Amino acid sequence: MNEVVLEILKVIVMLAVLVVTRYLVPWIKAKIGAEQLEEVKTWVNAAVLMAQQVYDAKPGAERKAIVVDLIRGMLIKKNIDISTEQLDTLIEAAVKAMKMQDTKEQYIKTYGI
Repeated sequence: MNEVVLEILKVIVMLAVLVVTRYLVPWIKAKIGAEQLEEVKTWVNAAVLMAQQVYDAKPGAERKAIVVDLIRGMLIKKNIDISTEQLDTLIEAAVKAMKMQDTKEQYIKTYGI
């Protein structure tokens, strides 16, 4: 039963990542430019990992607020303008990718594959 639930969760996470990368990321790219997007994506991925490691005991909404504040500060310094929705999408994509990686690692540890 647990294996079935784990497999279903993996499929759901993969589909969510697929939707984000297939539709939302290209739309954001068109809005802010590919070069700036790559820079912002790098910052967001690093900030999400930092928040997960440093603020693990805090609830998810609080960690997200920390990431948003950090990234907004960086965007202001670099004079890059993206909407709240665009930043939200990038953060959610980074979180889902991180969770997907964690699920994959847990699966490998559990089943030795």
